[in-house]
Amino acid sequence: MQEYTIAGGVAQIHDPAFFETWMHRDDFADALSKSPTAEVTAMKRLVIEFEAALARMMVSGRVDEQVDGVLEKFIVDDYIQNDPNVPGNGRAFLADGFRKIPSTVDAPPPPVALIVEGDLVCLLMQKPWPDPTTPGATYDWFIPTVFRVRDGKLVEHWGAYKKGGHDAGPAPEQHTHQGRPDTGRQHPNSLPVVQTP
Repeated sequence: MQEYTIAGGVAQIHDPAFFETWMHRDDFADALSKSPTAEVTAMKRLVIEFEAALARMMVSGRVDEQVDGVLEKFIVDDYIQNDPNVPGNGRAFLADGFRKIPSTVDAPPPPVALIVEGDLVCLLMQKPWPDPTTPGATYDWFIPTVFRVRDGKLVEHWGAYKKGGHDAGPAPEQHTHQGRPDTGRQHPNSLPVVQTP
């Protein structure tokens, strides 16, 4: 079975195991970022590499050791965050938010499409999610997010989560065998609410 295909700029993931390994696949990043111009390709690749670096960091459980380096590589110091779960700006504030995410999260979702308009990159990620209408089944949950890019770095972000990230619910493997959610773990894509000093 082919792990993924890309048609019309949108990735279709065929192998469920790919959701756990996508962040290690340069061939996937190359194929998904391919665009008619070098500038658009570079902007897409920047966002994909940022998401992959965050995913590798989260899965490794080495957030404290790696977060500052990852964020310094990809985002500006005065990064603007438009996400109610991270009510503050700046790279240091975001790093603190990542340090508060429990290390028990599952793999963050892969990007499956990127659209570039001017200095904005709209990223669409995909994650299998428990189907509330069919016990034991999943459906494809698509998560949009937007970044502003300047001079090869991320300068601003808009997230799609509601305050507290509770609209996302627990990750699929967090459901008990009776199908009830185990709410003891943080969703992998929602930062905990970070209080301003």
